[in-house]
Amino acid sequence: MKKQKTSGLYVLLAVLMALDIYSIFNAGNPASLFRYMIEDPGWDFLITSILSLSIVVVVILMNSRRTRTDDPIYMLLLQNKDYIEKLREKGKTDEEIALSFVEQLHTGRLAGKIAFRKALKHLKRI
Repeated sequence: MKKQKTSGLYVLLAVLMALDIYSIFNAGNPASLFRYMIEDPGWDFLITSILSLSIVVVVILMNSRRTRTDDPIYMLLLQNKDYIEKLREKGKTDEEIALSFVEQLHTGRLAGKIAFRKALKHLKRI
C-alpha cells in the first residue's frame, strides 16, 4: 500500500510538472489548451502559480515522510535504544545523551551541531 501511494505521488508530480512547464511557456497565448477551460488569458499567471505551489506541496509531503524514516541519526538511536534507556535510568538528561552521541560520531563542528539538534529531537520520541 505504501508503495502505491509513493508511485501515485510520483505520477501526480510528473503531471503537475508537465502542466506547469506548459503553462509557463504558453502564458498569455490565445491558442493555449487552457483556453478551453478559462477564456481570459489574464488568469494564466494565477494558474501557473497554483501549479507551482502544488508541486512544492507534493515534494514537501514526499520528503517529510522519507526523512522521518530514513534519517541515519534516528536509525542509530533506535539501534541503541536499550543503552539510551539505561542511561536515562542512571539520571542522564537527553542533552547529555545527545552530546555523548555526537562525540562518538567524530564529526566537524557544524555537522556536530546539526547532529546534536537532530539527536535531541529524536530522543524525545524514543
